[in-house]
Amino acid sequence: MNFKISKELQIGIWVIVTLAVTFFGVNYLKGKNIFNPTNYYYLKFSHINGLVETNDVTVKGYKVGLVQRIIYDYDNPNADVVVMLQVDDDLKIPVGSKAALVSALIGSPSIELRMGPSSSEIYQRGDTIPSYVDDGIMNSITEEVMPRIQTIIPQLDSLIISLHAIAENKTIENSLENLNTITKNLSKASVGINRIVDKDVPQLCNNFNNVMGNLNKVSSNLSGVDFRGTVNNLNKTLVGVQGITDKLNNGSGSLGLLLTNKDLYNNLNTTINSANELVVDIREHPKRYINVSVFGRKGE
Repeated sequence: MNFKISKELQIGIWVIVTLAVTFFGVNYLKGKNIFNPTNYYYLKFSHINGLVETNDVTVKGYKVGLVQRIIYDYDNPNADVVVMLQVDDDLKIPVGSKAALVSALIGSPSIELRMGPSSSEIYQRGDTIPSYVDDGIMNSITEEVMPRIQTIIPQLDSLIISLHAIAENKTIENSLENLNTITKNLSKASVGINRIVDKDVPQLCNNFNNVMGNLNKVSSNLSGVDFRGTVNNLNKTLVGVQGITDKLNNGSGSLGLLLTNKDLYNNLNTTINSANELVVDIREHPKRYINVSVFGRKGE
């Protein structure tokens, strides 16, 4: 036996599934967990500082529920605003606890349950918990910060006027232009320095390395020279020169006699003068000393 599902039944099933998914999805987005059993309590405030449904309910900073509903009595504007809380079923709130509406500096306000001493008596589902508004940071800002801000505002006005006057001062503009010029010059100098570092410095380093290499070679060559033998030979030479000088001073030898014997010097001088006179006489009267006949004598 074949069992066929009609198209109408299929459409009905899909509609039911879609509605169920939508219901669970919307409640999930609101922060509601319909699978966990919950308790609900009521609070009353003279004002709620922007509290909205789905805002957090916390105990010592831990989220235990959310704001389920906010009831405002349009017929009696002076009546308190009633806030309905939805909290975890495991949470037991002892009698003597209070609920505080805490305003945040940034973000939405929240409900903070401040537990009283442990007691066997607890609030039951649907009870109204004593509550109050805790301005906290906002109250401190209003009472302490705002007066200071009010005293600072006139000073800020004066400061803004002074800054405006400084901004319109041509001296500041000229200084900025000079600073810009200095910055450009520094940039150019930096480029020049970079070029020197990139080109000249490596070349100087290479030259220095070559010089050091040559110095090393010279040092190696000098290390092979026999300076002691050279000095000894020089000393011997100086001794020989000293001996020759002593002989010359003492009149030893021909050169020494020539330097020290005055008579020998005078005779030598006289001989040279006589030779000069003879050369002069030969030049002036050659026939006295030379008799030459080109054709020979007669009768020979």
